[in-house]
Amino acid sequence: MSSSDEILEQIDAAVHDWTVSGDAMRCRPTPEPDPVPAVPVVPGTGRAAARAVLVSRLVDRGLEPADAAAAVRAAETGQPTEHLELLSAEARAAAAEAGQRVGQLLAAFVRALQPVVQAAATVMRQLDEALRAAGHTTSSGKLDRRDRPAWQSPYGPPPRKKR
Repeated sequence: MSSSDEILEQIDAAVHDWTVSGDAMRCRPTPEPDPVPAVPVVPGTGRAAARAVLVSRLVDRGLEPADAAAAVRAAETGQPTEHLELLSAEARAAAAEAGQRVGQLLAAFVRALQPVVQAAATVMRQLDEALRAAGHTTSSGKLDRRDRPAWQSPYGPPPRKKR
């Protein structure tokens, strides 16, 4: 396709584009795909998900769904319930399982980052050796104020002391 055809297509797109005024003669470029996919919205996060997990675990232990939901609501508001011990045990078990999964994820993350950290340490050692060979120091020693005139200071000359 020649460049004149592309220009004519842009003009046609601008004429039929009603998102801008008719005299703007602009066209919208085709959007490029987003390099980072959007984060999916997960329904049932937070407190509602925790309630649902506890109710499900209590149902698995033999309670009726209505009784399990009532026990969770009662425990959440601090009211006594006959299933409080079972509910507490299930909450502790669920928290322990979640903690174990988080620990496994963190261990996998550390294992995945280990080669990167080792490579960065190697590069930093090489940089330090190169700087030392070039005669630079890697220490952060402060310069003595008396080794340069006041006009070379980035802050200007020091204020004069009053007598």
